[in-house]
Amino acid sequence: MKKSAISLAVAAALPVAAQAGVTLSGSLSAEYTLGSNLSPITEAKLSAEASEVLANGMTTTVLFDVLGDENQGTVGLSGDFGEVKGGTAASSATANDADETSESINGIAYTGSLAGFSVNAAKGTWDHDSDDVPSDIQEYVTYGASYEFNGLTVTGQSTTKNTGTNATNEITASYAFGDLTVSGSKSSGPDAVVENAVVKAAYAVTRGDLAVTVSADSADDWDLEATYTMGDLAVTAKDDEEDGGVKLSAMYTSGDLSLEVDYDSKVTVAYDMGNADLSMTRDGSDTKVKYVVAF
Repeated sequence: MKKSAISLAVAAALPVAAQAGVTLSGSLSAEYTLGSNLSPITEAKLSAEASEVLANGMTTTVLFDVLGDENQGTVGLSGDFGEVKGGTAASSATANDADETSESINGIAYTGSLAGFSVNAAKGTWDHDSDDVPSDIQEYVTYGASYEFNGLTVTGQSTTKNTGTNATNEITASYAFGDLTVSGSKSSGPDAVVENAVVKAAYAVTRGDLAVTVSADSADDWDLEATYTMGDLAVTAKDDEEDGGVKLSAMYTSGDLSLEVDYDSKVTVAYDMGNADLSMTRDGSDTKVKYVVAF
């Protein structure tokens, strides 16, 4: 979606004192399922962001959402020491979640560099379902560091949920040989993803119009994906251990018009009209039309 002068027009209507360093952005959308008796699903979002360079060279930032399902906002301070940010941030569910609940994180976090290491630390509360159920709200403390030298990257991370419980620790190391990357990882603790050490090799290469990525690890997980581009048309073939069998998808783009058919045969036609997007999606027996205006 392209940006235009709409945000400038909105800012021009505000008092002069409110314009200093403030950026407004947002969107309005409506989605309707063809052939249904349901009303269109509408959504409105409005965010405000401001930043200011202080006399000591540090920069302070403020970001908050005025509209939306989740109340969220952050304040931050950055400089040669790194960045400190605090507040509430919301995100959609991860790919491992069976449902479509959301997450919210309330706390303070630090990221920066120290003696060649990239470091991070955070403390606060984490609500997986974001529905104010006390049993779903957990305290968390996390910290970690990574170091990169001549193609070798080593990362360590430790996270503790709720005081008194054991921490989940993870360490990874990877080395790049041109198009080939070899990595190893091991984690331990109550939320460990992989308790045993796993070694993985990944190869990615582009030759003309053909791009290929291949990966395999010691846990018998493997992936293969190849994309061939023919002008405005790109065709992708994907095969992996989890789903099994080759899946095809295609994307065609002509100017502001695009047509996509994904691995699950979902068809989407979209038209970019500058500050607005119009799309129609056919997924199984449902056909949905969505119109979005953004500034």
